[in-house]
Amino acid sequence: MLKILPIKKSQEFQKIGKKNDKFYSHTVILLTNPVPQNYLQDPNKNQLVKDFCRVGYTVAKTVSKSAVVRNLAKRRLREIFKKIAPLYAKNHYDYVIIARKEISNADFQKIFGDLKFCLSKIHNPKNFSSSKNVTERAKK
Repeated sequence: MLKILPIKKSQEFQKIGKKNDKFYSHTVILLTNPVPQNYLQDPNKNQLVKDFCRVGYTVAKTVSKSAVVRNLAKRRLREIFKKIAPLYAKNHYDYVIIARKEISNADFQKIFGDLKFCLSKIHNPKNFSSSKNVTERAKK
């Protein structure tokens, strides 16, 4: 089973933000990058760590001024990622999920569908050729 580890450090969020693959949907932006090598080695056992991915969630004040709404969006994103990660997330990858303003009015099923769509498409490069085309598709 795929274990989901959190990304907590601001430096790691920024590193993933600079060099990554992006996929946009109406309610979320998904960034992904392979996990750095230092996370792949277990220092206690001197062997490779198996079956994990790391995920971070970002919900900015531009989504809502209310902390209650932002926390609700984060809780929904966490729960949705827990449900679909075993099916769509790749082993040894970092994911950053950025909430867009539309997430505050979206229901659970809409967010679920958007995140599922992004995860299924982001590791399949034949479905999009550049970020520009992806952005244009998301705006339609």
